[in-house]
Amino acid sequence: MAGRKIYHLMIDRFFPSGTVDSTGNFKGGTIMDIIRHLDYIHGLGMSGIMLTPFFKSAAYHGYHTISFDEVDPHFGTWDDIACLIAEVHRRGMIIVADFVANHCHSSSSLFTENCNSDWFIRDSDGKYICYAGISELPMFDTNNPEVSDFLTDKAEHLCRMGFDALRLDHAAGPSFEFWEKFRTKIKRNYPNVELIGEVWGSLDFCPRKKLRFACNKLLFGAQEARQMEYVGVLDGVLDFRYREILLEAINNHESLTKNGKLYEKVKRHFRRYPSDFKLWLFLDNHDLNRILFECGFDKDTVTKAIRFTEQWQKPFLMFYGTETDITNTKSIFDGTPYADERVRIPLTQVRRK
Repeated sequence: MAGRKIYHLMIDRFFPSGTVDSTGNFKGGTIMDIIRHLDYIHGLGMSGIMLTPFFKSAAYHGYHTISFDEVDPHFGTWDDIACLIAEVHRRGMIIVADFVANHCHSSSSLFTENCNSDWFIRDSDGKYICYAGISELPMFDTNNPEVSDFLTDKAEHLCRMGFDALRLDHAAGPSFEFWEKFRTKIKRNYPNVELIGEVWGSLDFCPRKKLRFACNKLLFGAQEARQMEYVGVLDGVLDFRYREILLEAINNHESLTKNGKLYEKVKRHFRRYPSDFKLWLFLDNHDLNRILFECGFDKDTVTKAIRFTEQWQKPFLMFYGTETDITNTKSIFDGTPYADERVRIPLTQVRRK
């Protein structure tokens, strides 16, 4: 997948043609809307797409899974998913699914029927531990063999359908032992499917080797050290550290062209990983400020940041709407509830630059 440009889209917010629900939560984007706009994506020079989760969910973004056996009816059906995969591959593109193995929604039968079992993690007082302290999101005990087998089976189903890679949401939540078993099982039958972890920030992170992590943190910084712990565990990670390096240069008003110091800094960063460990590059996503915001609303700087990133011949994720200058005008990290909605604006029309 070296050098591929992958269009990262939120199903619910990509050219929505469906009905906005009564709460305004779901805006009406569907799998069929994506199929209808594949030529548009391909015409942007993209050679792949990455979806947000499409399992039945309590929220439009898909990360509050209710059922691993159903496609959310707001998005479509399993037949729609199969059609999308076929149409993507017919265009010579790849398709990436987003898989959440860390938690489910409390309304899921997995929780309501297993809440007295050991499928979910409890603290010393017997209370369920929930993702980010959100009471509706109990965390799986991925060291439980039943849980591990269940989640791996659901991921294998996506591989059988033809997905070329899986983005593993909040990979720091499940244990290293779980991911090692997960990868072994997936690779046995689907050796070419890439397993790419989202490893970002300190939440739930526990190093695999404490001394190694401490040394790497001292030498290279916390985010780099966290990513390096997944070498030999997953096929690769979303490269949050690369984004940090680039934004540091932008914030310092450094040039992104003919900047030998920046070029060498990025090369040193890449050299810290084995050549077969995949680093997927990106400039923004659904959990971060838009790149146009980070560049002070300077479109020329955005263009230079994209060109700088493309030169490394690594997978590059471009968040939907970048091509139409979608941006937030306030930071999503200002403490406002649901501020991430600022970067998740529906793409409803194409504005040519």
